[in-house]
Amino acid sequence: MAEKIPEPGSEEAIRAYKMILSQVLEQRPSGMRQRLADALGKHRSFVTQISSPAYSIPIPSKHLPAIFSVCHFSPAERDHFLAAYHEAHPGKMSVASG
Repeated sequence: MAEKIPEPGSEEAIRAYKMILSQVLEQRPSGMRQRLADALGKHRSFVTQISSPAYSIPIPSKHLPAIFSVCHFSPAERDHFLAAYHEAHPGKMSVASG
């Protein structure tokens, strides 16, 4: 059976890239969510909402460069995340590439 590809903008597509971000955050030292919130000028609850697959709130593309920088994404993690982000938001790639 072929793997189901989420439709652009669907909750499944958004959940896919948020799972990647969540996994990256879990592998980083404690306090990473707070450092990310500080870098974005947001509250920690915002980081929870944009990093948790349980919430359907998409990650604004303008925040991606800061997320990649603060969370120290490896090139492979970044590529995997951007591929999933592009699936969810096809028109936002130029901004998201940072």
